[in-house]
Amino acid sequence: MKRITDILAKEIVAVAEGESAGVVISAFTDEKLSRIRGYKVANDEEDVAGILPLRRVLGEGDALTVKTRLALKPAVFPECPLGAKVYDTCGVLLGRLRDVLFDEQTGQVLSLAVDQNEFSPSRVLSFGKTTLVLRAPAHENTLFKKTSKRAAPKPQPAVFDIAVDPLPDEAKESAVASEKTFLQDYAFLLGRTVRKTILNGETVVAEEGSPVTPEAVLRARENGKLVELTVNSRKG
Repeated sequence: MKRITDILAKEIVAVAEGESAGVVISAFTDEKLSRIRGYKVANDEEDVAGILPLRRVLGEGDALTVKTRLALKPAVFPECPLGAKVYDTCGVLLGRLRDVLFDEQTGQVLSLAVDQNEFSPSRVLSFGKTTLVLRAPAHENTLFKKTSKRAAPKPQPAVFDIAVDPLPDEAKESAVASEKTFLQDYAFLLGRTVRKTILNGETVVAEEGSPVTPEAVLRARENGKLVELTVNSRKG
């Protein structure tokens, strides 16, 4: 049995190439949160995280080893909602999803750790990035059906072909939303302590002994040092 939090921040080493292929920042699951499909992997070279399927893991110790970088694939599964608020269908807040226990060979989810309690994955009704809903005993036989999303109306062709610069406020809002999503992916780093000063030339990205802040994470992204920050920071 394995916990997802045991895997977070572990470096992935590609044996054939003799180099780092990234670090684990989360996991991907199926739509019912009943099976872990693989680990979510990020590196400093690609903007989009990939998936390391469980079956591709060659060994696990201080790092995960894979035969080759080709073991990493584009992700097509939902992300495991670690840290999400957990409600039941009666509206009771049960806590936050702190961990997921699963069989490391098959990926089958065995238990959901919600604060100080554990729940069976069979109670999962639905989940998104920030919210997880469990079926309450009172609604054991209640049918819940998703509503179909209405297609967005197609944009009408412009009468005049005039180039318009994007509004500054719109660009700013888009940038803020992008940073917020990015920080959610790397939330597990926040509050850690930097064990080694990280430099990009003469630029200090993170100083030894300092806590990892949102600004430090964004600075690491800007300087291509996310993997180095992840590997060289620890809890406490």
